[in-house]
Amino acid sequence: MASDLTRIAGNIGAMNSLWSLSNINKQLSVHQSRLASGKRINTAADDPAGLTIATKMRAQSEGLGVALGNISDAKNLLAVAESGIGRINDILIEMRNKAQAGASDTMGSAERAALVQQMSAYAAQVDDIVTQTKWNGEKLIDGTYDTAKSLTFQTGADQGDTTSLSGLKKLSATAADGLALAKVSGAASVTEGQDIAGLISSPVVGAGDNANIENLSTGTYTVRVSGATAGSAKIELLDSNGNAMLISNTPATGLGDATKALTAQDLDGATTDVDFGNGLKVTIANLNGQTNFDLSATVNYTAGNQTVLQFNHDGADRRLNSDGTTSTSSDGGTTWVAGTASEDFSAYMDYINTKLTTVTEQLSKVGSLTGRLTFKEDQVSAAKINVEGAYNRIMNADMAEEQVNASKYQILQQTATAMLAQANSAPQFILSLFR
Repeated sequence: MASDLTRIAGNIGAMNSLWSLSNINKQLSVHQSRLASGKRINTAADDPAGLTIATKMRAQSEGLGVALGNISDAKNLLAVAESGIGRINDILIEMRNKAQAGASDTMGSAERAALVQQMSAYAAQVDDIVTQTKWNGEKLIDGTYDTAKSLTFQTGADQGDTTSLSGLKKLSATAADGLALAKVSGAASVTEGQDIAGLISSPVVGAGDNANIENLSTGTYTVRVSGATAGSAKIELLDSNGNAMLISNTPATGLGDATKALTAQDLDGATTDVDFGNGLKVTIANLNGQTNFDLSATVNYTAGNQTVLQFNHDGADRRLNSDGTTSTSSDGGTTWVAGTASEDFSAYMDYINTKLTTVTEQLSKVGSLTGRLTFKEDQVSAAKINVEGAYNRIMNADMAEEQVNASKYQILQQTATAMLAQANSAPQFILSLFR
């Protein structure tokens, strides 16, 4: 360090002391700023590289905090879905219990009709639950999030760090694409002797392919539609003894064959109206290419009174309407089991079991994701703590260390000030040369 005591125009020693004091003041100011703010980096100049790293870590830490909130909200959403599915599961168990009760011959027809009405009310409640199980206005178990769309939760700090859920099936009780509780079985074609006809009052009968039977009197008749293909498919009218009655293809030709043939068009979804005379009419609709069918219905006919019997089969299943009539699932209305006998309720019991499996699978799916999100929550919490720790080491001051350094520089400040005073008085010895 330069020093020349004999040249007093420039006090080099004082300048050196002033330089040291200036540096000490700068360092003391840095440590005092850190003690005052608690931050190690107060300006970008303090540590440019560290500030860059810490800024990214801060964004990561805050992103992880948002992810924790998203996970909590996702678990709450799933809790809403689980609650709705759980209640539907409870209702299905109760419906199965009612079907099981109806499967016993200790029940009469009136009691079984009451069971059907009760199950109808239960099904309406299932539909209500599906409608009301929502999160922020979005329905959760109405099939929206089955295959076309999934529930996606942002469960991490980075783009694409998500958790998704799909396969939430439509659990409506009466919808064909939901639980479809109106159905009993999934047969593609009906079996011989299966009665799926419904007695419809005062329907509109169109001007279809008509045939007439002569001298139809009051009595009990069976109308049967059977066959496999065009040419062999036919309509028959049977008397109370099961004998086929002759049908005339035209009123003028008299009695003819005991059957009326169905055409390929009749078997391809067209509606065929047949008038047997004296007010007895039958409508056959929606056969839709069905094969190996034998649809029959018994009607108590009173001569001169209009009686219309409607057959409607499109591959759907038999069921019992709440008003006691039977029909296929395409006929509308709230419908349940395939008849009033014990075996019908027994079959419905088995059908409910398959739907219980569907609902419990949904519960399992929701529960599994809830458990996964719990592990994800623990993982994100640990990651946030570690990132926050790294950010803290870069950005925040070690208060004990900063206090030690501040105390050191305060002492150095005092000694440097004293040395500056001595350096300022040092050139005075030159005055002794002029005595």
